[in-house]
Amino acid sequence: MMRARSTWLALPALILIAACGESERAEMAEEIQEKAAVAAKTAEKMMDVKDEWVAEATKANDAIEAAFIKAYDAEDGAGIAEQFAPDGTIAPPGMASIKQSGVAAYYDAQFSSGADFSLTVDREGIVVSGDMSVAWGSFIATMAMEGADPVVTDGRYGVVSKRQADGSWKIYRHMFNYINPPPEM
Repeated sequence: MMRARSTWLALPALILIAACGESERAEMAEEIQEKAAVAAKTAEKMMDVKDEWVAEATKANDAIEAAFIKAYDAEDGAGIAEQFAPDGTIAPPGMASIKQSGVAAYYDAQFSSGADFSLTVDREGIVVSGDMSVAWGSFIATMAMEGADPVVTDGRYGVVSKRQADGSWKIYRHMFNYINPPPEM
């Protein structure tokens, strides 16, 4: 792919070289080769930087996901809310988006039922572009109450994370839906 782009970029220069005399062609060809080598090294460095960005964002998303699950399993709405950027929102199914300041209350309302909650997440992919990433996958949430069969819901999720001014990553947008919704309580 990179070689094809280099060929297309060099095409106008090759046409110019064909119109010149022998000594001018040799000088131009040498100059083009030098510039092509610099361009190739620059492209290689850019790919290395991109790989570093993707690795950093993936590691940050791993940490956010682990902290989110830990807080969910501990029934800690404030711990979940800490994973969100100050301008972050969550969009639960069938509800308007909830700002970061309301995330803890949203989860604490669920946790107040007296049940034991657990969450399993299977991230299927992540795409990184600059200071933003998009991760998606599936989840299984279980609610177990003493003396009753556990209630298991599953669904799909999408999370947009954003690098903050301090270099940390936080959830900017979180959306999910149910494949098997929880029963009405």
